[in-house]
Amino acid sequence: MKIIFNADDFGISPGAVYGILDAYKRGVVKSTTLLANSPAFDLAVDVAKENPGLDIGAHLTLTFGSPLLQGLETLTDDDGRFRKNYTALESGLADVDMEEVERELTAQIEKILAAGLKISHFDTHHSIEPLIYPVQHKLAKKYGVSLRRHEDVSDHGAIKTPDLFATEFYADGVSVETIKKIVQKHVGTNDVVEVMTHPAFIDDILLNISSYVKPRTKELTILTSRELQAYLGQQEVEIISFRDL
Repeated sequence: MKIIFNADDFGISPGAVYGILDAYKRGVVKSTTLLANSPAFDLAVDVAKENPGLDIGAHLTLTFGSPLLQGLETLTDDDGRFRKNYTALESGLADVDMEEVERELTAQIEKILAAGLKISHFDTHHSIEPLIYPVQHKLAKKYGVSLRRHEDVSDHGAIKTPDLFATEFYADGVSVETIKKIVQKHVGTNDVVEVMTHPAFIDDILLNISSYVKPRTKELTILTSRELQAYLGQQEVEIISFRDL
């Protein structure tokens, strides 16, 4: 089997940028996805350029911070900010203009490209793929990239994806045992499994803008641990990136 350890939220804070970098340099993370509207976007771009082996994707969002574009009336609240989570977006989905969605997500992609980075794949913040998939699929075809394989999306057409998206390594599930269980289900097969991760060092920005904070440092410890890397080696698991699909 092959595993992609993808680190979400690249750029959400300096601590997240450096945590993901550490997970890449000393650990098993080879892919990460960048938030174009994030506070530490410029830092993330610099770090990515200094580490060209780190595979970069776009972490498309309609549920974090503010949009890059102005006048998106169906995507924002009275303060001009995105809805805060999946549930809030889903509850107002009937009123969402998918043309606005396409314009904003295109702006996010183009900002990353304009910064001089190459993008290999798309995923979404708060796993909103089922709500916007036709737009995401259209943009993946346009830009020639791979996609995260969300379990609630069945038709990916000719777009390359891993065979499975594993979300268990999150919150109370952050442990070496969780990853071992994922491996045990697929070892000896040709499956490509993406494991979602969020490694980070905690800083004030992260504390102020994210509800998922403390487990990130535990994730980082595990993803850089000798125990995990030795186990994956013993099981002959190949660690790859989205570039390798």
